[in-house]
Amino acid sequence: MVSWSDDSEESGYEYSSGGSPIKIPATIEDPNYSGVDDEVMVMCEHGQPAKRHVCFEGISTGRRFIACGLDEASSCGVVHWVDEEWPEHLQNALHKLWLLYEDCQRANRMACLEHSSLVHNLTSQKNKLQETYAKLVEDVNNLLDTQDNIPKENEVQQGEHEEITPPLDNNISALKEQLGAMDAENKELKQKVDQLKSIQVAQGNVIRNLKFAHLKEKEKLSTERRNLEFHIADLVKASDKNKRKLKDIKDICDEE
Repeated sequence: MVSWSDDSEESGYEYSSGGSPIKIPATIEDPNYSGVDDEVMVMCEHGQPAKRHVCFEGISTGRRFIACGLDEASSCGVVHWVDEEWPEHLQNALHKLWLLYEDCQRANRMACLEHSSLVHNLTSQKNKLQETYAKLVEDVNNLLDTQDNIPKENEVQQGEHEEITPPLDNNISALKEQLGAMDAENKELKQKVDQLKSIQVAQGNVIRNLKFAHLKEKEKLSTERRNLEFHIADLVKASDKNKRKLKDIKDICDEE
């Protein structure tokens, strides 16, 4: 509530009375209603001139009010509302619009969480495939080094050559089998890499679709917000016009 202090008759200012501070609601910039209020001349509990604000929160969206001019930590709360409460049908419309906005925000957050989880899973699979591929390459290199280090004795006797040949043939056969197994594993790894590339392409498409949907939803919300601001501005003008009419009627009644 607003009350007059003992010094108000001399200073011309109206002071807010004591009581628990009220949290100042979210506001929107309005060049036509901002700065220190010099017309109403209201001062907050700190003895500072109150500032003008336009509410942008809940069913009071668009209502003008005067609040403490200090920062949020030191603020003593709202001094008083300039505009009366909106009609019930307008409050219901504002409530529905804010619910739609909150639902859209919640859906966007859920989509971001799902996308982050998908990216994490794909990254883990990619790291595992890279580790498997690195191990496979290391095994193949070791196998090739072993094959290159097989001694080649070109100046041995025919008897010794006949005794050495069967073990060499066995080793070569074993190496060929190992190489065949490595080729099969390499093909399988290549298929997994191709699959990962396909997943990355799909992931890119999902990200682009999410961005497009987000931009489209953001554009829709911006349009609704502009329409709401226009509607609020019309209501404020109508309210001011009605106030002037009531003042004129009151002046006429006072003259009579």
